[in-house]
Amino acid sequence: MLVYSNAGLSNVMGGYDKTPEQRARDNQKFFEIGWLNMVVGCCGSTPPHIKAIEDAAKKYKFCNLPDTGLQKMLLSGLEDLVVDYVY
Repeated sequence: MLVYSNAGLSNVMGGYDKTPEQRARDNQKFFEIGWLNMVVGCCGSTPPHIKAIEDAAKKYKFCNLPDTGLQKMLLSGLEDLVVDYVY
């Protein structure tokens, strides 16, 4: 699973009020369950936010993906996307 960790809704000045610690805590349950393979920053991300998320993630193992034998990247959204690897 991939999480785009954001700072919530922007305030009236267009800024984001969540602290780095709050952002890391928001992802805590995903880390504990072992759902994550990637966490990235989104709206309101600053280097301290990314560092706090990284520090929180280091305490946990990322989930193991099943070996499907496919040499493809599979993505989903409104429609499936299959990307063949070219070597």
